Amino acid sequence: MAWSKLELALATAVGLDIARPGTSRKAAMAAVKALGRTAVTATPIVGRSAASIAAANPISAGVGLGLGALATPPGQALLESAAERGAMDRIRAQQAYDLWVYENITRPAEMTRGTLTSPQFASGVKSKARKKVSKYNKAVKLGMAAVKASKFSGKKGTISNAKTAFRTVNRVASAVNRGKKVSAKGVTGAIARAVRKIL
Repeated sequence: MAWSKLELALATAVGLDIARPGTSRKAAMAAVKALGRTAVTATPIVGRSAASIAAANPISAGVGLGLGALATPPGQALLESAAERGAMDRIRAQQAYDLWVYENITRPAEMTRGTLTSPQFASGVKSKARKKVSKYNKAVKLGMAAVKASKFSGKKGTISNAKTAFRTVNRVASAVNRGKKVSAKGVTGAIARAVRKIL
């Protein structure tokens, strides 16, 4: 198990180098216990000056006391429970993240893919893409081709005024479609002959 930042800070405060590679937790705990025993045997000698040092350096004294408390069995139990709690918190955070990714990215992508590959969607797209051309529109197209091929609306192969030509083709196609008589001469006759192939 890696050293926590708190453990590294406490060890540094009492003069232990636990960040050095190869330092095990067991060796560090033995060093802390040895420091504790030395402190107990040295208490009669330095007892009077300890209070003045603690007063002068309250942070160092607190760190030392904290390390001593962590070396006891209750302190070890506290460290283990903190490690377990940290592991559980990391697991919960990962689960929450995974759930968010599934709900906001994975699931919508699956639904979109399912919709796009469904037979109903495919048939709807095909029916829109293959819009049926009416007989009348086919007749108008043939009529425009007849005008373009004739000599009546400019040179053969061109239409001098497309708007007028389209209006004339529509008028003739409509009359043929309704069964009315149409002139067989000129541009009207050419359009009527072409349109009657369909209508």
